[in-house]
Amino acid sequence: MDMGDKLRALRREKKLTQEQLAEYLHLSSQAVSKWETGASCPDLDMVLRLAAFYQVSTDELLDFDRRRIDAEVDALVAESVPLRREPARAEAFYREALRKYPNNEVLLNCLLMVIPNERAGEKLEIGALAERYLARLPELYFLKTEVAAFLKDGEARLAEIRKTEEVCAEILAAMLALRAKDGPGGRERCAALLRELLAVYRQLPEHASHADELQRLFDSDELLDCFL
Repeated sequence: MDMGDKLRALRREKKLTQEQLAEYLHLSSQAVSKWETGASCPDLDMVLRLAAFYQVSTDELLDFDRRRIDAEVDALVAESVPLRREPARAEAFYREALRKYPNNEVLLNCLLMVIPNERAGEKLEIGALAERYLARLPELYFLKTEVAAFLKDGEARLAEIRKTEEVCAEILAAMLALRAKDGPGGRERCAALLRELLAVYRQLPEHASHADELQRLFDSDELLDCFL
């Protein structure tokens, strides 16, 4: 059961029409209909109101849809990567995506990235909204594959180790790209450091081609397009 089905079931348990629920929540019946059909999702503030109204936990509402939504947003971000060289098209794409996934912190950060600096006031407003939702995410200090590597053995352990190494290499390369773009140290220094790190990474034969691809993405300024 996804969130739309769950919301429909809860409303029917209360013996309410969509119009009556919309009146209680001070919004349109079309908004309620879109939630229940999966055309859009309530934002986080509305999820809290719905949980209180139906007297259920937020986890009971969110767990039905969280993985599906994350997967759909990831697919949208991947689709948007080629558009980022045309900021106006990319902005239109992200604004349309945000109509379906209001206040999604990943899409907000993508939108923030393509808005030109001369619209500083708007960037600050969107940035503040993204930060507010980002602050609600749980802090993670480990990867699923990292934990799995300690729990498994043999070939299964090696597979989890390889996955973890690849993810860590990608994240580190992306952080160096961000540092080169916005932070102190300069691009040449960050590029030199990345070359040294990837030289160590290449010593593991199964990662040699991945290291070369990360270096190419860094050198061509495409790396952040793949991560943001």
